[in-house]
Amino acid sequence: MRSTRSRTTSENADAVGLIIALLVRFPHIATLTSHPGDRTLTLSFAVDRRLDRPTQRELRDVILDHIRAYSGLAAEPFDTVEVGCEADERMSFVHVTRDARSVSREELQMLTALLAERFGSALVQSAVADDEGLDDDLAAQDELVEYALEALRDPTQQKSLVGFREEKRVLVYFTTARKKAKARARS
Repeated sequence: MRSTRSRTTSENADAVGLIIALLVRFPHIATLTSHPGDRTLTLSFAVDRRLDRPTQRELRDVILDHIRAYSGLAAEPFDTVEVGCEADERMSFVHVTRDARSVSREELQMLTALLAERFGSALVQSAVADDEGLDDDLAAQDELVEYALEALRDPTQQKSLVGFREEKRVLVYFTTARKKAKARARS
């Protein structure tokens, strides 16, 4: 008989491996955070320059238009799409939050291509580790991305996953998921 503890550990190890596969496949994604409480994913992209407010608003509109157009073509309605930007003196971060149910590998490809075209070399991309070239089979990587997205949609997931890049490594850690607070009735 398999204990719950070993099952959870195994499932966590699988989820970590899948998140790593997703971030390796999409080297322009700086961080990926799952939010099981509201069933969303936040993808963050780093741009190696400051984006002023008008550029941030324009970028937000372009991303929203692309996601809406993709959703219409794929006949896959979405529940959540939010785009936010943070900028300091030298860097900017673009955060795209999507509902986990409807986000797809193809949408991720479209989004990364859009940002890569728009920002060119200013869009920070992961450095390739020496051993990453071992699995050059794009179809196999795409299949792993599909598995990763399915794992992130799992309604039994209790903890948020955060995957991010540090030098030539992808690190993943778990945080306790915040549940949406219910409003208390007032009399």
